[in-house]
Amino acid sequence: MKVLYFARARELAGTKTEDTDEFDGLTVAEVLAELSLRFGPEFATLVERSTIMVDDSIVTSDRYDEHSVGGELAILPPVSGGDGPVGDHHHHSDHGPSTGPLRVAILTVSDRASAGEYQDLTRPALAELIESRIDAKVITTAVVADVLDSIAATVSGWCDDDLGDNGGPAQLVITNGGTGLSDRDVTPEAIRTVLDVEAPGLGEVMRAAGLAKTPLASLSRQTAGRRKATIVVCVPGSVKAAIESVEAIADVLPHACSLAAQVTSVEPSTESSAKVGS
Repeated sequence: MKVLYFARARELAGTKTEDTDEFDGLTVAEVLAELSLRFGPEFATLVERSTIMVDDSIVTSDRYDEHSVGGELAILPPVSGGDGPVGDHHHHSDHGPSTGPLRVAILTVSDRASAGEYQDLTRPALAELIESRIDAKVITTAVVADVLDSIAATVSGWCDDDLGDNGGPAQLVITNGGTGLSDRDVTPEAIRTVLDVEAPGLGEVMRAAGLAKTPLASLSRQTAGRRKATIVVCVPGSVKAAIESVEAIADVLPHACSLAAQVTSVEPSTESSAKVGS
């Protein structure tokens, strides 16, 4: 099997990827216990806060004792990079006039997930990541089919309207899914119809992070920009690719949202608004 140590786990373990057969047949709990003994108490503390994935699926802590390790075990810590201590969960940053955590909305774009044909694991993985990686709170989530108008209407609504708790619109919207090359992959096109300003550098950084893992990342069409005072980011639909993409830009998201929050009088362009529902 393969064990992947990401971010701070890599710094502590001294390796990025380990191919081994010594863990074959063991449970997740047994493997994590062995790794904690091998790398010490700091690593063990980190594991307690990490997201554990087996073969691209999240395994919750209540299933560690019963879930086998499969072909690939990945340890994804909540914090990567930076000079802060391992226990420092949040990067606090001013993000405009609003106080408190960034208000985040997450949209899954998938025909099959919207039809209930499979469980959407990417949305909860992104919610856990963003709330632990930066000072943020996921306010609302949704699933829509790969339909341009549905995507655009949901995103623009989250950017424009109070989300129902009198806190105002979302400050950060993350979509996942629909960034490939099939005729049903229309998320970037939908997002561009509602953006006031694109931020191509964010897409470039996310693709670069993916290219460090696989050349196929060059085929993904991550997109980002601003609508009114909200930053919008769209990432791939797989759990691993979505997490890698958001991790790659997490450090700049609070600052991007801070800049967007200063734009309080921007209305969507006539051209952008006309495309929604056309």
